[in-house]
Order: sequence, then C-alpha cells, then structure tokens
Amino acid sequence: MPAKKTRFTTLDLKACIAAVRKRFLGVRVVNIYDVDNKTYLIKFSKPDDKGVLLIESAIRIHTTEFDWPKGLIPSGFAMKLRKHLKSRRLESIEQLGIDRIVDLQFGSGEAAYHLIVELYDKGNIILTDYNYMILSLIRRRTDATTEEKFAVNEKYPIETVKQPEDLISLEKLIELLSNAPANESIKKLLNPILPFGSAVLDECLLKAGLNADNSTTGKTLSIEQDVPKLHAQLVEALNYLTRADTGECKGYITYREEGSSARVSYEEFHPFLFKQFESKQYLELPTFDRAVDEFFSKLEAQRLDGQIVQKEKEALKKLDNVKKDHQKRLDELKAVQDEDVRRAYLIEMNADLVTRAMTAINTAVANQMSWPEIEELVDEAKQSGDPTARAILTIKFDINHITLLLRDPFADENDKSSLAPVRVDVDLSLTAFANAKRYFEHKKQSSQKHQRTIEAGEKAIKSASKRTNELLKEVERVATVTKARKVYWFEKFYWFISSDNYIVLGGRDQQQNELLVKRHLRPGDLYVHADLHGATSVVIKNPTGNDVPPRTLQEAGILACCHSAAWEAKVPAPAYWVKHDQVSKSAPTGEYITTGAFMIRGKRNYLPSTPLNFGFALLFKFDESDQAAIDRHSDERKPKSVLDEQDLKQAAIIEKQESAEETPLEVSDDDDENEETKPDEQQESQQQQETIVEETEEPVANVPTPAAEDPPSSSSSSDEDEEQEASAYPDTQVTYNEEKPIQSNTNEQKQVGRHQPQQKQQQQPKKQSNENQPLKRGQRARLKKIKEKYKDQDEEDRQVRMQLLGSAGNEAKKKQQEQQQQKQQQKANNKDNKKRPDSTKSRPQSAATPAAAAAAAAIDDDETEQHQEDEEEKAKRLSEDARLLFTLTGQPTSDDPLTNVIGVCAPWVALNNYKYKVKILPGGAAKKGKNVQAALKFFAMDRTASQLEKDLIKTVKDQEVTRNLPSGKVKFVLPSYIKLK
Repeated sequence: MPAKKTRFTTLDLKACIAAVRKRFLGVRVVNIYDVDNKTYLIKFSKPDDKGVLLIESAIRIHTTEFDWPKGLIPSGFAMKLRKHLKSRRLESIEQLGIDRIVDLQFGSGEAAYHLIVELYDKGNIILTDYNYMILSLIRRRTDATTEEKFAVNEKYPIETVKQPEDLISLEKLIELLSNAPANESIKKLLNPILPFGSAVLDECLLKAGLNADNSTTGKTLSIEQDVPKLHAQLVEALNYLTRADTGECKGYITYREEGSSARVSYEEFHPFLFKQFESKQYLELPTFDRAVDEFFSKLEAQRLDGQIVQKEKEALKKLDNVKKDHQKRLDELKAVQDEDVRRAYLIEMNADLVTRAMTAINTAVANQMSWPEIEELVDEAKQSGDPTARAILTIKFDINHITLLLRDPFADENDKSSLAPVRVDVDLSLTAFANAKRYFEHKKQSSQKHQRTIEAGEKAIKSASKRTNELLKEVERVATVTKARKVYWFEKFYWFISSDNYIVLGGRDQQQNELLVKRHLRPGDLYVHADLHGATSVVIKNPTGNDVPPRTLQEAGILACCHSAAWEAKVPAPAYWVKHDQVSKSAPTGEYITTGAFMIRGKRNYLPSTPLNFGFALLFKFDESDQAAIDRHSDERKPKSVLDEQDLKQAAIIEKQESAEETPLEVSDDDDENEETKPDEQQESQQQQETIVEETEEPVANVPTPAAEDPPSSSSSSDEDEEQEASAYPDTQVTYNEEKPIQSNTNEQKQVGRHQPQQKQQQQPKKQSNENQPLKRGQRARLKKIKEKYKDQDEEDRQVRMQLLGSAGNEAKKKQQEQQQQKQQQKANNKDNKKRPDSTKSRPQSAATPAAAAAAAAIDDDETEQHQEDEEEKAKRLSEDARLLFTLTGQPTSDDPLTNVIGVCAPWVALNNYKYKVKILPGGAAKKGKNVQAALKFFAMDRTASQLEKDLIKTVKDQEVTRNLPSGKVKFVLPSYIKLK
C-alpha cells in the first residue's frame, strides 16, 4: 500500500530550506547529475564537507546521503545546468512568498543565475539569469488564469507569487463557518487559507476538542465555545513556522508493519510529532532533512515490498481455499455415511411397518392397478387413519421405490431432533432387512471413498503447498530483479575485468583521461597507451603491487587500440605500457601539455600487435553473503601457470583447424550480414603451429615487438592469435629515453602506423624454421592429451614435478640470470631518472612570476589537503573492489543467488570463460543498439539458461552497452563453438 503523504507541505519546505541554507550556503557546486527527467542531484563540496542536494519537481527538495542511480548519459537540461552553475557558490536559497516555490541563487551580481523549483501541481524546474529571464526549463506551460508563458526567453513572473497574509481573525472565522454549506467539512474550508498544511490543522482540531476527520462541519460547531478554542489553537500553530525557519526541528516518520515478515511501510513524514501521531508507531531522527531522505529513499523499496506482501496473501489464500475445499468434501462424505447408518437402523427398527407398506404397494401393482389408482388408494387410506399409509410419503413408480417417513421408536421424548421423522427410500423388490443391508453397504463404499479422498487430498494439499512456495520464491525473485542495481564507480569509464582478475579502466574523452590518471593511477598501477589518434588512456588497477601478468597487459593494449583510429582502419597496431611514476603532466620549459595529454619518461614497453577483436558479454552479480557461491567461482579468473598457457596455445591451434567459420549475428537489414569472417588462407597455413618457447617470469618490458618487424594480422584472425603472449617471442630489449608527450582524442591528424620510436630497434631473431610447418602425424592427439593431463596443474605443482624428474636445473639457472638482468636494468633506469628530474610544471617557466608562484603554491596546498581527505575513501574503495570481484561471475549456475547483471564490453580474449558472449569486429552497417538487442535475444534463447538468468538478461539496457562499444561501425558475429545447438 503506498504512503499517504508523497509531497512537501509549506511547513516541510520551510524546514528543509533552513537545513540546506545552514549546510550549503556559500559552498561551490562540483557537478550536477540527473536521476530521471524530474529528479536532479547538485553536488557541493568544501574542505570539511561534501554533500548532495536532491531536487524532484513537484515533490521535494532536500539533502541526501544515499547513493542515487545517476543517468549514464546526462540529459540536455543537466548539461545546461552544468554549463551555468558548475563551480559557482550557492549565494542564497529562499521561499517565494508562501507558495511552494524555492529560489536558489548561484553567483552574484550580473553573473548570478537562479534555479527556481516549483513544488505544487505538476511542478517545474527553471533556470534563469540574474534578471529572471528563463534560459532553460523542464516543462513549458501557460498559466490558465494569468495567461503568462513559462518558456525560454520569457521572464519568470516573480511578482505574481502569493505573499504571506495575517492569520484569519476570529470574526472572519465565525463568519466563514456560519456561511459554510451544511455538508462542507471544516478541514476543506480552512486548509486552502492556512499556511500550515493538513497535519497541523488536524492537531489544532484535536486540541480544540473536535474530531479531526471530515465529519466535522461548520454547522456542527458551537459558535460560542468551539470556534474560539479553534482560533486559539490556530494562533498557537504559527509557532511551528517560526521553529521550522530555525532548522532545529527533528524528523518523525510514521509507519506500520504488515506481511508475514512484518515488513515496515512508511506512511508520513513531519518536522514535529503532532498529537494525532503520538499513539502510532514512529521513527525519530535527529533532523527533518534526514527523515525526508530516509522516507523517500526507502519508498520505492517499500512499494515493492508491499507488492510482495499482496502476492504472498494471494498465494496463501489459494492454498487455504484448497484446504477448505478438501475439508468440505470430507465433511460431506462423513455426513452421507452417518445418514446411511441412521436410515439402515430406522429400517431395522421399523421392519414390520416397512414390510406392510411394501406389501400393500406390491399387491396393488400385482392386481394391475394403474399408478393414479394406487395413489388414490393410498390417499384414502391416509384419510381413514391407517398408520401404514401415513408412513408412505411418495411412490416412485419409475424406479420401483417408495419413500417412507420413519421415526426412532426408542428415542428420548425430550430430544426433538431424534423424534423428527426421516425420509427413507425403500426398494420394493427387496425385503426390509435387505434394504437395511443396502444402506450399510453404501456406507461402507462411502467410507472407502472417504479414505481415498483423504489420501488424494493430502497429495493435493502437498502439491498446492509446493506451488505456493514456488510462487512465493518467484515473487521474491521478481522483486529482486525489479530493484534497480547499484551503478559501480568504474562504470563511468571504459572498463572490464581481465582474465587475471584485474580491473582495467579507459577514458572516454580528454576529461576522463585526465581524471583517470590524476585520481585513479596509484602506485603499483600500470598505464597503457598506443601511439594512435584517439587512443584512450588505459589504467590497470594493481593494488597489491605484484607483477601484472602478460595476458592482462595484452588485453589492456587491445582496449587502447580498439578505442582509436585503428578500429575504423581495421589495422592492428601495438600498444605499450609504463609504470605509474613514468606518467606526468610536467612539460619541458616553454611548453604546455593540453587536457588529456601526458608526458611519458623512460622506457616504453611495447606489446605485440594483435587483431582488433572485441566482445560483448554478461557479468552476473551474486549475493556476497553466500560463501558457497564465492568458493564455487574462486578460480574462475585465476592466473594460469606457464605450462598451462603453453598447452592452451597448442590446443587453440587445434581448435582453430577444427572450428567452422564464424557467422554474423542476425539483425535487421545489414549490408555486411552476408560477409563471412574467414581467416586468410595464407596466414592460416603460416600459423598452423607455434613452437613452444620456454617462458620466464620476466615482464613484458623486455620483450617488445616493433610494428615494423611484426607484420599486422588480419582483423578476422582466430582466438589463439589474440592470446599470444609477449613471452612467446625471443627476448629483445629496447630502451626509449625520449620525452615526447602523448595525447588522446585530439583533433591532430596522425597516421595509424605512426607508432614506431625514432631510435633504432634491435632486430628480432628469426623464429625456428619448423615453426610454420604443419603438425606431424600423431602430434595432434598428443597435444590433446597434454591439455587434458595438465589442465588442473598450477605452477607450484609443475616446479615440484620438474625437480623430482631432475629437469629444473637449467630453468633455475636461467631464472637467476634473468633476475640479475632485471636488477641491472632497473639500476640503469634509476640513473637516467636521476639525471632527468621531473620537477617542471605543465606551464612554461617563463610565466613563473611571484604571483603565479603563490597561486601555484596555493593550488598545491589544496591538492595536498584534497589528497589527504580522499585517502580514507580510496582505502575503503579498494576493500570494496576486492569484495566485488569475488561476487562477479561470467559463468552463473543454478545454485548462485544472482541479484543483477552487468553488460561488459571487453577484448575478446578476456571473455573466454563467459557463458553469454558474442564477438565484435570492425565493419557492418546495422545500428549498435539493434546489434545489442539481437545479442540479448540470442542470450535469452540459450536452453541452459535458468529462469532467473533470463529475467535478469531482460533488465540489461542496450544504451548502457552501446556507450562502451568502439566508435565507428561494429559487426556482431557468433563463433562456431557458442552457436545454438
């Protein structure tokens, strides 16, 4: 059942305005977000306080502490508010007159802007300049009474707002009540002319000794006694308005409990505990602003809970009806049995009478008398007082029965129920005792039927109980699905979770690249980029500080290249990675780095070029309180050992040779639907076999693959080409010391292939001659056995076995040599960094005047203070991210307590372990939204999907997915091994 109160009164508005003024007056606006087309969030920030002001047109305005779901793409009105209000201070917040209209002024003088919020009727939110000329609004309208237009470039009629008046006098109150219609309630008369609201008026009526319901009319009041008391209470109620203006009032929420689990349902919210609510259940909160926030934040959840309660009642009512129907049938069968026994006993106790009656009728029939003549004969006998004839009630000639009225001759005279005659049907072809026996046999049959009914009823009740429990679970499941999921902090960026369980982030534009590096690039994290026009800045979150596996580096490099000009050109290109301390905004003297561009110092560790194969998949979230589900998926994104990766590469070659061609996903008219993504025959013959190269623990920094020496692969290459690790190539060390700034998403035209460093690179030694030869006889089966044999073996097991076999000696020596090389390389890098201190600012040093230096020092102090404030928040986020990764799975099972689903767009190689996925290639003509919708329909058709998974898939919005796809044309294809059977 919905709450009785759903919008502000004048008293509520005064209390909330006082709270907002007390907290945010003089504070700058950080940003503005839209929840929906009527609800907006204004974020304020100052050194010792951060908060959010929530505005909902026609409903409310208050501060909020809850995490409201923000729109992924800001609306036009939100962008307009950001343009004019962002970074301005809130100079004043006032109520216009006594109307429910709030005027928020941002800035001062001619640079001021007013945000006017209307909380009456259908409401409105209007942005004006300092002169109240309307710049933007969410609803255009024309006032029906004044014919004033509320539209852009019109002046807001601030002069026409209703001004406060003196409280109605006692004489006017008496006159108003005396002239009121007979059936007009006093509440309906006074509420429009009083500035309190209905709750305060109810309290005034109760304190005056009157009923607060609508039955109290002006005609029922005593002019001499009741009206003066009521007027005195109305005068006293003015104190509520004065107290609300101070902002010191508490908050009270009335509620009720309902349902089997005593769910709490909020009813009303008020800044004071009025007399009529003292006997009800209520919550008391320290401030009214907090109470309103609590009330509205839980309102939607309680509405869903109310639907659950209603459906629970319906399900339990059905079960109760089944039980009642079953009991009714049993009672009827029991009554029939009792009646049969009673009739049998009556026949036995009146055997002589029954025999005489049957003989009389049979004799008349034997004398060939007609049926009417027999009835006349019986009637004459009744009139003459014959007791046998009086016992005959009716004669049923068609079935050869007569109905007799029989009494118990031994019944107690005081028991009227036993003295009453009973109708008993008697078969004329049987004797009296044979008729009694017939009733006993019928009772026996009824008894057997009664027993069968009991057994069948138990089964029916059990089945109904099972259906009811399933229905209750279904109700809970639907309620869980319909609740809006929490939007995670990393969803504002391009993002995915790598195969080794690392969060990988990418900026959508220049501002996000700047934000990503400044706020989220922490010690231990890695920065990935590509020297391509439009390439996004990618950050690999590494809170542990351990070495990031090569596979994650490769996947991050694919993300950087896919969101660049390489996608449209369909040309693979290499990316590179550096450590967090190599990325800086410091520019050389006299130069300036623009937004989204950074200076990279030191060595760039280039990654191999890989095909631009992207993918769309579904990532499911389950309840983090279920430890069994966490244990079940703990190894889903576990880093694989070196031997496992080698075997998987060889198995991927076999899979490539045996797999069929990929098929485009069927969507609406698409020019590219008939194109088959076939691998190039020549390239396929060259990549039929890869020589297993013994991998080391050395990072990818020592194995770059220059683009000039590594020919680009076709964009339609198979999956194993994408999974090539840098360690599969011979070690080649290249050091870059140039200080060249990089920039993403700029208008500067760059060629796709312009990613090679100016310095010469060491030539890569040729691969072994047998690398491109076809598999020998029996080698394919052997590789399959190796894959099956070592699929569960980790690195530790492999080392133990190799030591036992005596084959780990060379490898241990090689590792020691590699570690020594790494230490030498790090020392050389440290020397280079010391020679080149990174102390310059992004501005040219020529502009370093004393005033600029002071300003820069102030900015540094602000940034230091801001950094200290965010440390706790970041530490909390790291722990939350760690818990979150444990509760996200791409392989849901029927036993998982799934709560919601997220659509993830990531490099195809990162989606190997996902149940629901589809491949994305450059090209195609269908719209992105239609492609995503077709993919979701394809996922829902999976025969192995549970009903909960299908329901969750329906909640995925295609807009949330399309914004994460590469810019340009995309084509969705289905690899052969995930086709529907």
